[in-house]
Amino acid sequence: MQYQMELMGITKNDIQEIFENTIKSSKIRPSLIFLDANYLYTFHLDDSEYVRKFNILGRYDINAVKQWHRCLERWYQDQTVTIGGKTFKPIQISRTLDRVVNEGLEMIAGCITGQDSAIFEYRGIGDGEIDEASPSDRGLSNLIDIINVNDNPDGGSLSRDGSTIYSVGNHSKAVETPANQLFTESGMFDSILDSRNILDHSVFESPIQHIQNADSPGSTTVIYMCSS
Repeated sequence: MQYQMELMGITKNDIQEIFENTIKSSKIRPSLIFLDANYLYTFHLDDSEYVRKFNILGRYDINAVKQWHRCLERWYQDQTVTIGGKTFKPIQISRTLDRVVNEGLEMIAGCITGQDSAIFEYRGIGDGEIDEASPSDRGLSNLIDIINVNDNPDGGSLSRDGSTIYSVGNHSKAVETPANQLFTESGMFDSILDSRNILDHSVFESPIQHIQNADSPGSTTVIYMCSS
């Protein structure tokens, strides 16, 4: 696997095992596998300015994006992280390994063959009451908010390191309170319009609470493209 990333909670051996088990269970031996790690979280408003500035830095510096991913893994292990001289961690953070959906895979194939030029620079979060994402999904079950990560004033970025893709997005504290005060899903899109296409859909077993103007929500997707 090229450009290996050390994860505090998911090791490279865990990722390799997932690949091998997927290949063994498939009658058709794939040559390219997509694995995505997804994070959903909220921050105290006092900490959100540090998060905003760091995520804007990620638009210009891939090392900042990789450092953000390491921060997410440390936070997921209930550790604190120092950013900009301030030590803190999210109010809540959830992680899942979910799926790049068929619609996104078809568009990637189109890009490779020169048919499409999609840029999945939008992130959405929602509160759908679903148990898992499906390869046939064409959107979130119930979208609450969608942002362009590259120009969102609250911070975010879309970048890559080799064949690894990073999508980071901070949503505004003003995002409405979701049903039962819980966000349950996130996704990557190529447009803010209703006709948008989806690349990634993630459903979290551990939802994240959000109350309008009381905290700052956000999500991150890291997609590993690996050849078997």
